[in-house]
Amino acid sequence: MIGLLWFLVIFPLGGVLLSLLPYPKVKQNSTLVASLITTILSIYIIYKVLRGDITDGWMFVDIYSAIIILLISCVYFLSSAYSVYFLKTVKDTFISVDFYYPLLNLFALSMLFTAVSANIGLMWIGLETSTVVSALLIVLEKKKAGAEAAWRYAIIASAGMGIALLSIIIIQFVGKTLIWYNVKLSPFAASVALALALVGFGTKIGLFPMHTWLPDAHGSAPPPISAMLSATLLPVALLTYFRIFLIAIASKAYHVIGLTAFFGAITALVASILIIQQQNFKRMFAYSTMDVMGIAVAGIAFGGKAAEASFLLLIVHAFAKSGLFFSTGNIIVAYKTKKIENVRGLLNSTQLTGITMVLGALAVTGAPPFASFIAELVILSYSFKMPLITAMLAISIFTSFLALNYHVAKMSFGDAKINKMPVYAELIPFLSVAIALVFSLGVWIYIEVML
Repeated sequence: MIGLLWFLVIFPLGGVLLSLLPYPKVKQNSTLVASLITTILSIYIIYKVLRGDITDGWMFVDIYSAIIILLISCVYFLSSAYSVYFLKTVKDTFISVDFYYPLLNLFALSMLFTAVSANIGLMWIGLETSTVVSALLIVLEKKKAGAEAAWRYAIIASAGMGIALLSIIIIQFVGKTLIWYNVKLSPFAASVALALALVGFGTKIGLFPMHTWLPDAHGSAPPPISAMLSATLLPVALLTYFRIFLIAIASKAYHVIGLTAFFGAITALVASILIIQQQNFKRMFAYSTMDVMGIAVAGIAFGGKAAEASFLLLIVHAFAKSGLFFSTGNIIVAYKTKKIENVRGLLNSTQLTGITMVLGALAVTGAPPFASFIAELVILSYSFKMPLITAMLAISIFTSFLALNYHVAKMSFGDAKINKMPVYAELIPFLSVAIALVFSLGVWIYIEVML
């Protein structure tokens, strides 16, 4: 009998196969149906995991991977829905639009495969597959910048994955297994494996100084793909690193806590400073993603409630950042630019997009009432035993909040005369950010009830 977790792979695979058929409506609708069913299934898996971890052969899902699966599925669906509008605006393509939906489905499939795997080797295969597929999606539009960004991303990410593979080889050689919860290593072997994983998987996460691919790839990718890169691919890489981090902690290599926290904090600090000087709003949101991932990495280093807060932060970020990247698609169509200085009056000209931008920016920078505020507060409180880390995190949170919201405010206020956007195009980004808001209000209510 096919287990529950298998369907997380089967439905996206069905989407891949059906979208290969030479019928545009079949490509579109099969992707929408596959992503919707996967989303419903991921919600049910969350319910099941709350009663206990799910194991099925090479597959394993706990609450952390269940959260990532939910994010992949939901953003997969939202990106599929937004793509229906977006593809109508694409005029000149490098990769045929006929391959867009198959690649989109395959991208989601590779990430879901990674998230459900108990075997770290299989997780590596899933992540490397996602590199190839997402690089092809980045060059959908025939633009020189997109081709260069995709090439740089493929080279840097693959180099990082090569280093990550060395980490996995050490784990297999010393631990005799790649099932992460069964691995037992010496503190020295665990330290070496973790250091290699930090550089290798850290490249995919976007950690400093391995982040150089990130702004170009996000800035050049089609908006639905930017959303999936930011909201799902980076968290999947983080989940993989988290598994190896847990192996190191179980092996009593406790000094990796400080190492991981430092790289997370310095990443957030550098990203927050880079946000200040951005002139391209897509690159600005890319650095915002880097900032959030840095904070989340620091959170998992501290463990306990801080690790849980990291995944809470990822939930809010995934929906809010998806809404922001979808909105950039609307802005580019309406204003014919990616420059912040050339966009004014969003709240007057395209009200729903303006509201989405303002709320989304507040959400990803940790403003109340969004649950990202709670998550960042918890992570900060757990960092107090490491004053340098606390200082870097506090400065990064404060700086990114001011810088990102300042840029978005400039874009949102003022006068502008542009054509109205289709309601459908504005509704999907707004829905994405609204999910982040409703979820956050639910978290506040839960806290009130529990206290």
